[in-house]
Amino acid sequence: MREKKISRRKFIYGASCSICSALILPSCAEVPITNRKQLNFYEYNLPIILPSGGIGGLPQIYSNEKHLNNVIEIQYQDFIKKAKSKKILVENTSESKKIKEIGMHISNSINRYYAKNSLKNPVSDFKWEFALLDVKDQKGNLIKNAWCMPGGKIAFYTGIMPIAKNDDGIASIMGHEIAHAFARHTVEKLTHYSIISLGTQGLLNTNYGKVLEDNSDIYNNVVQFGILLPFSRNMETEADYMGLTFMSLSGFNMEESVQVWKRMQVQNNNKVPEFMSSHPSPENRIENLNNWMQEVEIKYPSV
Repeated sequence: MREKKISRRKFIYGASCSICSALILPSCAEVPITNRKQLNFYEYNLPIILPSGGIGGLPQIYSNEKHLNNVIEIQYQDFIKKAKSKKILVENTSESKKIKEIGMHISNSINRYYAKNSLKNPVSDFKWEFALLDVKDQKGNLIKNAWCMPGGKIAFYTGIMPIAKNDDGIASIMGHEIAHAFARHTVEKLTHYSIISLGTQGLLNTNYGKVLEDNSDIYNNVVQFGILLPFSRNMETEADYMGLTFMSLSGFNMEESVQVWKRMQVQNNNKVPEFMSSHPSPENRIENLNNWMQEVEIKYPSV
């Protein structure tokens, strides 16, 4: 009988899930809004320990979420400084201003929602920052992407702006990225990673390898939190749902989220972009978004 091969990535994720289930899942935390069970060491006052990255080759330890976010803050500011020097940071343009304006509008709407309902705000201590980057791939094409890091650091690439097309489209992408930070998806991945302790290459998104090599002095360690730690399909689907709720809370047209994915398909000739190779298919995302809209509109009206 021919053996069925399993990819390294699937093995790593499966192994981590198995260990997590056996050790901690009975007392897992819940993601706000979706109530999905989530493994997050910080919810149990446990540190995240990565096998490398510390001083002298020692393990890197992030004692709590505040510590992690402080590290991210330093790395992000260093990243922005280098992006400026390399002239890939877009500033004082209508697009860059729009990115910040819509990002802050959504984050403020989240704050109003929790205040209005007298609920604990999961992101009350986040320092939201929004940047627009102009970066090309090896072939000279503008990269179509957006990413987030813990603590509320969001970056858009100019290549994705034609796909966003308008304010509602930007809000769709922005809501999705804010959702990743809101749901602590990176912390969740780092928790899994900490458990299995398999070397940093195990979870790297190699699709960005060449771009990062060419810009290694810009990206520094910040990429492991924003680009090189891909989210699972479940996390992507969760971010789609939460992003839709944030659009609704902020008064944006949720139907535009479907149009964004249709434009993404057209822009890429119905092929999935490399950075989205681990994501749900555009067809599934469109179907999900259409199915969720009525429920979201009722549960999360504009605040």
